Amino acid sequence: MLVSLFLGLAALSLAGAQNPPQPDFFWPYGTVLLGGENIEPAQQPVIGLVNGKACGESTTFIATDAPGVPAGDVGKTVYVVDILADGSEAGHRPGCGTPGARVTLYFPESNRLSQQASAFTVGGQRVDVSLASELIYRLQGPMLASDGTN
Repeated sequence: MLVSLFLGLAALSLAGAQNPPQPDFFWPYGTVLLGGENIEPAQQPVIGLVNGKACGESTTFIATDAPGVPAGDVGKTVYVVDILADGSEAGHRPGCGTPGARVTLYFPESNRLSQQASAFTVGGQRVDVSLASELIYRLQGPMLASDGTN
């Protein structure tokens, strides 16, 4: 019985000593403003684009006073989006983030791109963005006719 307990504790200590897998995606985060003001509506989709390809999706929200939230962000529209790395493995997306690739944010409900872009790098990076002029066209994916033809 004592040997079983010892072996169980040894296995737990080995499991705790192993490093968890490190993420290989990029997560930009920060405020989103239009003309120095919160965007409307405050809660809307945000899509991370790499080379024109959707590589991450999320939703904006209003920051509230909470642990870890910078005081200057409280009451402002904020975002965080996971930009997937290039690849075919789980958690990757072909044609997406590679080191240094340009990442732009698209806000489809506002029909605007971020004026600021960032470079894909593994880990988090604060990127406060202002929205550019409204696009004269809407970005959209390929569509199929109702009969299944292109």
